[in-house]
Amino acid sequence: MQSRWEPLPEQLQSFPNFACYLLREQGLASTPTKQQVAVAQWMQDGPNRQLTVAFRGLGKSLLASYYALWRLRVDPEEKILVCSATSIKATDFTNFMLRTMAEVDVLNCLLPGLENRSSNIAFDVAPCTVEQSPSVRALGVGAQTTGQRCTCAILDDIETVQNTLTVLKQERIAHAVTEIESILKPDEGQLLPRKIVYLGTPHTETSIYLRLVRERGYASRYWPALYPEDLETYEGNLDPRIQAELEGDPGLVNEPTDPERFSHEDILTRQASMTKASFELQFLLNCRLATLDRFPVRLGDIVVLDIDGSALPETVVWSNSPEYRLNELVCIGMGADRHWHRPAFVNGWVERKEARVVMSIDPAGRGRDELAWCVLAEYGGNFTVLESGGSTLGYDDMVLEHLAKTAKKWNVNYVIAEANMGDGMFTALLKPQMLRHHPVSIEEVKHSIRKETRLCDTLGPIIQQHRLSILARVIKADYRLLDEDPEHGYSRSLAHQLSRLTDERGCLSHDDRIDALAIALAHFVEAAAQDQMRTQLDRQAQMQAEDMAAWMSEQEGAIDALALGWRPQVSRSGSYGGVKQLSV
Repeated sequence: MQSRWEPLPEQLQSFPNFACYLLREQGLASTPTKQQVAVAQWMQDGPNRQLTVAFRGLGKSLLASYYALWRLRVDPEEKILVCSATSIKATDFTNFMLRTMAEVDVLNCLLPGLENRSSNIAFDVAPCTVEQSPSVRALGVGAQTTGQRCTCAILDDIETVQNTLTVLKQERIAHAVTEIESILKPDEGQLLPRKIVYLGTPHTETSIYLRLVRERGYASRYWPALYPEDLETYEGNLDPRIQAELEGDPGLVNEPTDPERFSHEDILTRQASMTKASFELQFLLNCRLATLDRFPVRLGDIVVLDIDGSALPETVVWSNSPEYRLNELVCIGMGADRHWHRPAFVNGWVERKEARVVMSIDPAGRGRDELAWCVLAEYGGNFTVLESGGSTLGYDDMVLEHLAKTAKKWNVNYVIAEANMGDGMFTALLKPQMLRHHPVSIEEVKHSIRKETRLCDTLGPIIQQHRLSILARVIKADYRLLDEDPEHGYSRSLAHQLSRLTDERGCLSHDDRIDALAIALAHFVEAAAQDQMRTQLDRQAQMQAEDMAAWMSEQEGAIDALALGWRPQVSRSGSYGGVKQLSV
């Protein structure tokens, strides 16, 4: 039977005590674990804009429902907004609140009366003043919030694997949560401060949770399942109690932080049944590693050459040592992938005409997608991006002429165009321009496998082996897209597409420039298998033969000089064999 509302007993006015009381009353636990107490304390005393990141199974959602009940019990005029990834998850949250009100005597007074709203989507507590906004409202992320008002917003697991697979889905979530700030009532001396509380696990480096911290000043706190080895993973936001315990006893590394909840054996069992990335994400909360494991390409694995492209290196040695970082070039990679690298060592140079150079084109019509192209040189199994570009003008004559002139500029040996669009129409339009400016053969290629898989399989191995180089001016031009096109330039840049590529369908909002690069690399798959050292040795042997032939050709005119005891001095001109004039 519903009881009359009275102020909450003093011993329950502390939320950790209140949570402990409810756990016992509902028979869920005799006492909360030390990590649950820490989370409860953080929810009560933490900043008004806070993020709680805890391992799966800690009970953070349970504590969040208790926190909503505590606020309502302290002040029945509270207006709570509950938001989850889906409306079903949100109503599960409110259903548990209603059940708890009925089961726990001290909360009976909150049960909605006959005159109150009482659905699991929106309900009033009995002692509240009737207003347009209910005491509790349940919404799925992205639902309409116009006209809503709240004193506390609880956003519980608004991100899932499914709704963060693509950039577009991530941006939808980011846009939806910005609306929460606008519906929060101003703080006008109420009993409890106005708060926005997020609880969840990040799924990507661009997670809304991390963006809240980096871009909007939210305070975050992490509770991993094991004492971590690397404290830098949490960027100073690890629970202070866990950090203090670890500093006092370094031997705790990889031991459970909450053994009452999960023993070491329980964690090992879960670890064995999950991928490394999933375990790191859900139990160690290492979103940096989990994110990077999803992305096969690191910008830091690409060698940057500050050259004009008239000559190319025979052999390039890559190193991730800090001394080879190019800090003057902006890098928009994921997580720790924030630096381009110059080569640690370059052995020998060849003129570009000795390399094979192709231009690849990913055609597209006018509008959202780009017609993208890439000029790629190959020598000895190494690849160099000489130019990368795109246009939204489709098959415009100006675009076709630019492509032909670009092919001439780099003296390309071959043009490759994707034939999946237009049934050969693009090639037919391009040929007259190529005949006018740079007559070379044009080949069409077709693809039958899913694009994301094809891109990963083509680009991943070559870049991971540091066989791809890119001219510095290509990177600079790519970055200028951000200024020239603030709305779409970021997603259209080659660097963005490379660093955000995954095997998941729709992972990129734009993939035209990366597709053009992949088409060119696929053309050289056979060359990628060449052994670099063998190629270098073969060239050295060729140069020695050229030197010997050049020296021998001088002998007919040097018999007299040799008879007098003069010796020929053999030298090379530039990178090539040759014999200078005989001298004493």
